[in-house]
Amino acid sequence: MEKHAQESCPRCEKLFICKVNNILECDCMKVNLTKKQIEYIADVSQWEFDGACLCNNCLEELKAISDL
Repeated sequence: MEKHAQESCPRCEKLFICKVNNILECDCMKVNLTKKQIEYIADVSQWEFDGACLCNNCLEELKAISDL
């Protein structure tokens, strides 16, 4: 059985399971992002959250913000 890390989202502090060791099975892969949205979220994450993984709710919120 693979081990996955329980993470605390640096943006909202909610706990989620990160499957970075099996990224294709990670829940974050379910968030459909354009290249522009990925670049925006990566930039925000890098500067505000030290590049840490974000939960799906925060990814969806940042996706919506990036479209404004």
